[in-house]
Amino acid sequence: MLAAMAVTLLFIQAGSPGLTGRGEEGSDGPVPVPGPPSGELRVMVVGDSLTQGSSGDHTWRYHLWRHLTGSEVAVDFVGPYDDLYDLAGEEFGDDSYAVPDFDRDHAARWGYSAGDLSDEVSRLAAEYEPHYLLLLSGLEDILGGGTADHALEGVGETVSTVRVVQGETRFVVGELPPVEGTADDARANSEIARFNMGVVALAEQLTSADSPVVVARVADGYSPARDNWDEAHPNARGELRIAAAFADALADPLGVGPAHPRPLPEMEVGPLTAPEPGHEEGDDGLVLSWEAVPGATDYRVTQRRVAPDPDGETVLPLEVEEDGGKYSALVEGLFSGARYEFTVIPFKGRDSGRASEPVQLVWRGDPPPGPAWIRLQDGGATLVWERVEDATHYEVWVRPLECSFADDRRAPADTTDGVRSPDDGPVEPPPGGGDPSPGPVDPQPTPTPRPDPGPDPEPPVAPPAPGDPRCERRDGLGPDDGEGWRTLGSAGEDPRWAVTVSGDYEIVVRSHRDYVEGRFSDSILTARP
Repeated sequence: MLAAMAVTLLFIQAGSPGLTGRGEEGSDGPVPVPGPPSGELRVMVVGDSLTQGSSGDHTWRYHLWRHLTGSEVAVDFVGPYDDLYDLAGEEFGDDSYAVPDFDRDHAARWGYSAGDLSDEVSRLAAEYEPHYLLLLSGLEDILGGGTADHALEGVGETVSTVRVVQGETRFVVGELPPVEGTADDARANSEIARFNMGVVALAEQLTSADSPVVVARVADGYSPARDNWDEAHPNARGELRIAAAFADALADPLGVGPAHPRPLPEMEVGPLTAPEPGHEEGDDGLVLSWEAVPGATDYRVTQRRVAPDPDGETVLPLEVEEDGGKYSALVEGLFSGARYEFTVIPFKGRDSGRASEPVQLVWRGDPPPGPAWIRLQDGGATLVWERVEDATHYEVWVRPLECSFADDRRAPADTTDGVRSPDDGPVEPPPGGGDPSPGPVDPQPTPTPRPDPGPDPEPPVAPPAPGDPRCERRDGLGPDDGEGWRTLGSAGEDPRWAVTVSGDYEIVVRSHRDYVEGRFSDSILTARP
């Protein structure tokens, strides 16, 4: 019978609204409304996911409780549950409220249809004996493909079954807020509009002098793009808007507390707990990691190069990995020696929350070694050197040699005993005949293994002829400590350089890894033609 009545009431014109929460009168005149009972008011909030809320939420229950208690209304929220829905585990029992310090008792269940709620609400009413039952249900029915008729039937059954055990309960039934992003918005919002029109008429039909049914204008001014964190569930702004609508209906015509102040204050949305990321160097890049944040359904990492060559903050296209409640992301493509700043931003659906404190670090700032060897080839026209692992490019440094003219005097012969010169003539045989004694023979030492010296060097340059200058290193110091050095700039990534200086020079090669200046090779002298 209730189902048939609900279908019929959908087509009653909205000009006969009954009790709407604004003190309006039905077509037959005002309906008497009993005032609040004396003492503490027992309020049972019944509903689906919109009412229970999920990880990290305030819930509209919190905002209503805060309004009522702040207005000095003695109120006790009653019901068998006090939890949120755990989005990560997809289960009941979450207690990560944004503000946990309020009366959290309720009778709402995530995913319940209006019919599901009506099946158990009479038992709960008998147990908790609410003075006021606040009902927001029907959205799960419509999003599941059902009609407004079916949702209204569940609302009507809830009111009727509660009255069987608690005949003087006052009811506040909420309109449904519109949705956006369901892939079926047109049909869903059409059914929501029919529900909202029908629930006003249903309230008028069900209201009685001892047990009034009034409507909370939830849909009035509700914008799903602004007030939801996903296609259907309210964020902190939406929660406050729903709570204000129920507060207004309780105030007028039910006489419980004042109407909610307008305009509504601006609310911070998204997860309210900031991540606390740590970092470590991995084989493939920088690994950022952090613990799960209540209510976050996603995370984004931003990057900014602080120095050198500062750039703007950008969101990295990273894949965030989850493992047992711990999240991590691999950042690749960083320049060695650069200082970076990273932040981790939690999101609940489309709402960004509080970002982490910036993490600053210098990426791989240790200098690479210099080449272990350098050689001149092609008669001194080409310089080659050892390729250094992780070096991205090399730099050639030069400085002029200090030269002096060679001394053309012949060095005196060594007159050490036992060592002969070829000019000493033949060896005389010993007295009595026989071969000259060759003297003791030094044993040949066993060769010692030596490391590969690299490419064979060019033949050594002949010593300067008499009158040619003799060139030597100045002081054995490299560019870090010595004087007179100058850079010829980057030689690129290949360990090879065509010599572009003429004359007598000392040359070294420095390794670089991106912005990190590495160490120098030993020096080599240019070959004289």
